[in-house]
Amino acid sequence: MNPTLPIVLVCDDRVVPKVRYVFDTLFMAAGIGVRYVDEPPRAGPWLLYAPQRQWQGKPVVDAVVVAHCPDAWSLFTERRDVSASATVDGLAVVFAQRQAGFDVEADVGFDIVANVFYFLASWSERVQARGSRQVFSDSVSSRLGTPQDIVDRYLERLVDRLQRLNARLGLPPWPAPTWPTGAAYAVLLSHDVDFLPRGAADIAWQGLKTALRHLVRQRAPLDAWGATVGLARACLTGVDPYGCVPQIIEHEARLGVRSSFQVAVARRHPHDVNYSIDDDDTRDYLRVIVDSGFELCLHGSYRSTENAQWYRDEVALLTRRLGRPIGSRQHFLSFDYDTLFTAQEQSGIAYDMSVGFPDRIGPRNGFSFPYFPYSLDRDRPYSVLQINLGLMDVTLRSYMGLAPARARPVVEEALADLHRKRGCISLVWHPIVFGGARDPGYDDLYWHIVEHVRATGGIATDGRTINAHWRQRAPSYLSFSRFELSAEDRAPAPRPPAALDLAMGSH
Repeated sequence: MNPTLPIVLVCDDRVVPKVRYVFDTLFMAAGIGVRYVDEPPRAGPWLLYAPQRQWQGKPVVDAVVVAHCPDAWSLFTERRDVSASATVDGLAVVFAQRQAGFDVEADVGFDIVANVFYFLASWSERVQARGSRQVFSDSVSSRLGTPQDIVDRYLERLVDRLQRLNARLGLPPWPAPTWPTGAAYAVLLSHDVDFLPRGAADIAWQGLKTALRHLVRQRAPLDAWGATVGLARACLTGVDPYGCVPQIIEHEARLGVRSSFQVAVARRHPHDVNYSIDDDDTRDYLRVIVDSGFELCLHGSYRSTENAQWYRDEVALLTRRLGRPIGSRQHFLSFDYDTLFTAQEQSGIAYDMSVGFPDRIGPRNGFSFPYFPYSLDRDRPYSVLQINLGLMDVTLRSYMGLAPARARPVVEEALADLHRKRGCISLVWHPIVFGGARDPGYDDLYWHIVEHVRATGGIATDGRTINAHWRQRAPSYLSFSRFELSAEDRAPAPRPPAALDLAMGSH
């Protein structure tokens, strides 16, 4: 059994829940068990979070000391935002207060915990209330010039100080965390089902829009030609050029991987999907997801968190028509923070994948690991696990303007960084690109990503597997002790691809 790290907190009782939440979130990501104690242990490493580098008036030994700065926490009681960032000890911070007497090489002399909470809680988004859909140009990273992976860097600093302490004490290093099957990092594979052609007219209209997008907006005539050729080839061979759900399942089954499919059930806005789950043909087409043992998730509609009941109704409708979802992602990444997670708690949704930028790859709140979002009103974490969106085909092709050949090294660099951090992100690749008639080459890029992740020591899997893995560990951390893995949340044991009975009906 791995050792646990004793933590002593010397701070106002009002901030203790948030402080524990930060330490539990970070050390759970690092694979380091923690326990909160009133007195330092007699021997062995420990961590002290306090305003001074001393315990009961005596210098601290055998410990990493993290500075507690009470002034840094005042912002969270006043519901205001910061206006600038600074650099302290080589790290970007929004709370730059320092405490005297801390060892720069052995301790953390500024309140890294308050800084983590600011970013991890998406404080700026919630205070600014600029709308439900965040683009990078409106983000706190853009406004303050802080790194997109700022919380990852804070975590690395804490782990570095703990490893240095163990080295000084002659102890082995803290073990590195692992993912299912012993993988070094994890990528959640998912597909947002945004478009299903209902006939020749839908196919023709989608083909025209695709050609015009490549020609006018992206100024990519070769892609326009390639998409047109792909559409013609699909039509001549009788293959669905835009739905592609059964084809994805068949290919993934051959590779021995499973992904999550997000299905929408409501249409309240022009941005919402074109199909209706109430249509029996549509329902029967999508049934291949559950019949094949793949995961069904909810794709919350564009306006679903304007009214919490709308979201709850969508969960109930999907459950009646296809199956009960435990995972979810919002359409267009559009959501109100607290309405979404509250409605998900009430609906039995176990995990979400909506926190990400549509126009930029990488983390939106600075963190490359699953985490439980924080309820400010209840002063506790939500029971919904967030698995951040890190990579999306639309981001790479439409926003960043990258052809597949240029996107590949960008994706591989992002995965290499995730591997180094031993982190986890969710990835979304829309079924519409897999027929060769939308963004030529992006279907091949997806299959390359799957193989690349597995070849580099990672695991490419579905959301229920990641959720189950994280929740099995969560009860060991005080802040998440009530978030046990339910029987409904458990990922089914993967069956061999040959055993899958694929219902390859047409739509």
